[in-house]
Amino acid sequence: MAIELFGYNIEESLPLIGISVWNMIVFIIVLLIGVIIVKIVGRAVRKSLLRAKASEILAEFTSRLVRIFLYIFVVFTALGFLGLGAIMATVMASVAIVIGFVLGFAMSDTLGNIAAGFMLAITKPFSAGDFVTIAGESGVVKSVGVSITEMDTPDNKHIIIPNKVVFGANITNFTRNPIRRVDMEVGVGYDDNLDKVVKTTMDIINSHPKVIKDPAPQIAVSEMGDSAVVFVVRPWCKTADYWDVFFDLQKALKEGYDRQGISIPYPQRDLHIVEKKTE
Repeated sequence: MAIELFGYNIEESLPLIGISVWNMIVFIIVLLIGVIIVKIVGRAVRKSLLRAKASEILAEFTSRLVRIFLYIFVVFTALGFLGLGAIMATVMASVAIVIGFVLGFAMSDTLGNIAAGFMLAITKPFSAGDFVTIAGESGVVKSVGVSITEMDTPDNKHIIIPNKVVFGANITNFTRNPIRRVDMEVGVGYDDNLDKVVKTTMDIINSHPKVIKDPAPQIAVSEMGDSAVVFVVRPWCKTADYWDVFFDLQKALKEGYDRQGISIPYPQRDLHIVEKKTE
């Protein structure tokens, strides 16, 4: 049964263009309904990602990407109702090939970062809150995202590093292990009694409440310097107490050496002035 409007069969093809009014009406309806559905789906994807604790940026990016692909699908579906199915299939295949090449070149770094993020999630070289050095940058890890890792430096600068760089770089994790060794060096005078220096240093180290006994601290001569005998001082402590122990012992060693009469020399240069006799 033909569909007529004002006595005109709207299913008949129009001259020249070969498309009926009915096809145009269906095209517009499909297009409008498709746009509404795409918007609903885009919002649903965004809300789902946010509920899954994804970042705002990732949720927005993913929902936009989904909407773009769905809009393309809706447009080609709607065009099919205009009787352009075979042509659209060919065009769609061509467009898909072009888009594939473009995305392959444009998103190679992005895909590499995503793959590296996946590997970081598996290997877990660090976690949020760890203090690390990555590719020459040091800071506290704030988050490991899909494509980037974010850190805050000790002076509160925010650093963003692509995951591909993170996974391919040497990573030093200072807070992974529960204890750390505190490495220090002190220099004493050549006239000082070295046994006294060792005993005084050990007494100062053992008196600190945050220095642990096992492993035992190490104190040893490491170098005969130009103006001092250099000792390495290596106590151990909990990782969380590292800087407290380091700074406290620097002060305590100086004060303890002063009390015991142990000198801490500094570089000196003797100048010998020779008078040239004139005849």
